[in-house]
Amino acid sequence: MKKIGLLISIACLSICKAQKINFQTEREFLKKNGMEPSEYVVSKFNNRKIVILGEDHAIKNNLEFVQNLIPKLYENGVTNLGMEFGAYEKQEVVDSLLTAKDYNQQMVRDIMYYYNVGWAYMEYMNLYKAAWEFNRTLPKDSKKFRIVNISYRYDWSAYDGGTRFEELHEVFHKGEPNTFRTNVIKQEVLDRNEKVLILVGVPHAYRTYREHRIVDGECTFSFESLGNRLDSKYPNEVFSILVHAPFQNIPGKQPYNTSPGNGKVEQIMQLIGNLPIGFDLDETPMGRLEDNSNLGVCYEDFQLKDLLDGYVFLAPFKEMENCSLDRDFFKNRTWEETKVQIPDPYWHSSVNNFEEYWNQIKGYQNVRQRYKALVDETEPTPEYGKIVRLKNFKSDFVAPRNVDVWLPPDYDGKQKYSVLYMHDGQMLFDSTLTWNNQEWLVDETLSKMMYNNQIKQTIVVGIWNNGAYRHAEYFPQKPIAMIEEAIRHSFVNTDLKGTAKSDDYLKFVTGELKPYIDNRFSTHTDLKNTFIAGSSMGGLISMYAFVEYPEIFGGAACLSTHWVGDINTKGDAIPEAITEYIKNSFNPNEDRKIYFDYGTKGLDSLYKKYQTPIDSIIKNKGVTSKYWVTKEFKGDDHSEKSWSRRFHIPMQFILNEKP
Repeated sequence: MKKIGLLISIACLSICKAQKINFQTEREFLKKNGMEPSEYVVSKFNNRKIVILGEDHAIKNNLEFVQNLIPKLYENGVTNLGMEFGAYEKQEVVDSLLTAKDYNQQMVRDIMYYYNVGWAYMEYMNLYKAAWEFNRTLPKDSKKFRIVNISYRYDWSAYDGGTRFEELHEVFHKGEPNTFRTNVIKQEVLDRNEKVLILVGVPHAYRTYREHRIVDGECTFSFESLGNRLDSKYPNEVFSILVHAPFQNIPGKQPYNTSPGNGKVEQIMQLIGNLPIGFDLDETPMGRLEDNSNLGVCYEDFQLKDLLDGYVFLAPFKEMENCSLDRDFFKNRTWEETKVQIPDPYWHSSVNNFEEYWNQIKGYQNVRQRYKALVDETEPTPEYGKIVRLKNFKSDFVAPRNVDVWLPPDYDGKQKYSVLYMHDGQMLFDSTLTWNNQEWLVDETLSKMMYNNQIKQTIVVGIWNNGAYRHAEYFPQKPIAMIEEAIRHSFVNTDLKGTAKSDDYLKFVTGELKPYIDNRFSTHTDLKNTFIAGSSMGGLISMYAFVEYPEIFGGAACLSTHWVGDINTKGDAIPEAITEYIKNSFNPNEDRKIYFDYGTKGLDSLYKKYQTPIDSIIKNKGVTSKYWVTKEFKGDDHSEKSWSRRFHIPMQFILNEKP
């Protein structure tokens, strides 16, 4: 708990100040009482036998969390995991699987298919594998970890219309499902004086909350969830936890999903760097957050504490990932045996073959689509890895802007990564979202290079430009004083919109954004692993950052550097001022690398004239080709298409040494 408090304090040094949102009471509560999620879940067994995790289904983050919980549960005397998605009829098969010498993936498919013919999501099946792998580490005669399938196989072939339990008694032929589950938990766990973690959908996890229906304008309540039933039968033995999930909006209102606590949970989590955390809701500042979703329609002043006992936050909605699909799930199955057992026909459109059914399964797998209203739909879709958007990241120095953080395909938060800061962030990853339908192909290039061990393992921080003030933020500020007065006055008032902002922009990058990135992601924070890159004006500000912050940036890639500053200004006053600045301020350092290049067509054809004296200055300062490179690319013009073609070259130069 002390570690979580320290991390929250560190995060808030930069984030809370930058975001200018308070929530001080909630943040102080989390700092003092928040726990690492697995420790939080395990702690609830100190004086209870049953802990229920309520999840939104088919979210990879949640299931991997539960997989990793198994050893910690066992170490703390919890030897059972109750699975909603598993039929009790197969319990003997499950027990034999988890203690077998060899793991049988087809057996797991059969277990899952038997319960739900469409549940082809690997991460649920991997729970069995995680338990099997853990049991293999235990002494031969020791008690083994169990997965208890708490449901039974419903007979959907008997479905004849209707949506309520009373109309589906032939489908639910062994009785009300949560009553059945309660009896299984009694028989397999509690009668043996053991403890159990139960993984179910959120509506099954309610302990004291009562679901409602509105009939003829009147609220009616039920007390039928698994949590309700267990708490009634075993008072003081049950604790229910919500794993961060969306809530259904009031019927008829859009969007369909809403964010818990009217969105305030995610706002508060962003302020603490989206650290994974667990915390209580009962009589706490987080629990007192109001919620206006459909959950509270029949309640006055509904708050999160009225729903469940605790909360586990693993990631914001925009970082939640799809489950993987088992392509062999229907191996040895026929369409005839499958179609009659497709569950919940009143929720889904009818399908006529495996291809249509597979597309339906994939549709539910698509978290981005399910959470469409909860995330920014303008986020780029990279070919490799994923994007984490920091939406409208606020600053004390410059205007808010989006920041897109690219994480490579194998990013897992366990190893440390170098960081490459890139300007014009909206142009880097997805050509379908850019103004000219071009992109840098950053994810494609770096993924290939990392896979081939050509460069360091690196994440990319794509900083969006500020549109009309791009020039003001990217043009180096200190050389402006060296421009003759008449030209300077016109340049500042016209091109820079009245004032230079590049010093403030770099304060934002180094003093606000970098601390956030280093706290939020698994990064190397030192000089040798922090880099900056851009093209055109982005190349110019990358050079300026490299010179002004020698203690932060170990390398800079400046493509098609816009030395002219302003193509409408006659003469060489602006590039000469930049050249003089570099002559006076550039200090060689053998631990740092800088790269320049230019093409020969269009705007790029202007640059060789000004690059040449820059090269002479650097060479005269004793910098060798090991730490400085300038390249000419004949036929290349001033475009993302050209920069993407040669992007691998500067990356090979500045990122080639292992940390």
